Amino acid sequence: MRMIFLCSLMAVSVALLSCATSHQPPPTVSIGTFNIEWLGDGIEPEQKPRTDADYAAIAQLISESGAEVVAVQEIENDSALHRLLRYMPGWHGALSRGGHRQNVGVLYRDGLDCTPIGDYYPLAVDPERNRAGFIVSCRKGAFDWLMMVVHLKSSSRYDSTEELRRRAIEQRREQAAILACWADSVLTTTSERDVLIIGDFNDFPKRSRQSTLTALERDSALVFLTEGLTSCLDHRRKAIDHILASTSAARHWHPERLRMIDHRAMLPDHSASRISDHCLVVGEFEISPLDND
Repeated sequence: MRMIFLCSLMAVSVALLSCATSHQPPPTVSIGTFNIEWLGDGIEPEQKPRTDADYAAIAQLISESGAEVVAVQEIENDSALHRLLRYMPGWHGALSRGGHRQNVGVLYRDGLDCTPIGDYYPLAVDPERNRAGFIVSCRKGAFDWLMMVVHLKSSSRYDSTEELRRRAIEQRREQAAILACWADSVLTTTSERDVLIIGDFNDFPKRSRQSTLTALERDSALVFLTEGLTSCLDHRRKAIDHILASTSAARHWHPERLRMIDHRAMLPDHSASRISDHCLVVGEFEISPLDND
């Protein structure tokens, strides 16, 4: 499994290097998002039972992706996070407390300055069914940013009636409006100009019907950097894992370095399914220009 990951990730690196000019590429920070699908603590009952080998494979995928900061979703608790970190030397993590059995959090490498700020409970518009956001402040080089990790309300098989499905759409739409207000508040009332909202949005921008991310799409201070991505489960469908940035942060973005680490294309089906039903998305931001805040 390790050789499959290494060969696939080396191919990405070679492709990037082949596009480089004779000039030294600018230094960047690689930021990703990964819904790890019911990452549990190993205590029964488990929604998605995994072996230690499965945890090691997930850790290897993240570590070898090139990412330095990863927003994570669907983490049961601190024990589940630490179970993963056992296989990730040189990495650290922090987790929200506002999501019951599915929490959001962040993983980050040594040498990166990341400080958890805490949960953002207004995002849990229905505390019994929604997850709070998780705010983290990070810096690398001259680039510092404030990041909200999110996992918005899904429209899933658990919404077994038309009323539940309608409520899920309304709640996600309300969450998008709350996120737009939060970002605008940060940008207008603080000195911070580089803001990221990153995670599982359970929807995609520019949806033609029943769009729920309209408040974020219409906010002139924000831009979806990943709107062109397609799902690794079905390339005919749009991806729902995204990086949304303030216009200032977007100026640091290198669109040609956006990548989705499709473990399903690297591994046999039975091994891939043990990792996640989502794929790790990674993008890069330049850190060399003098920051503006």
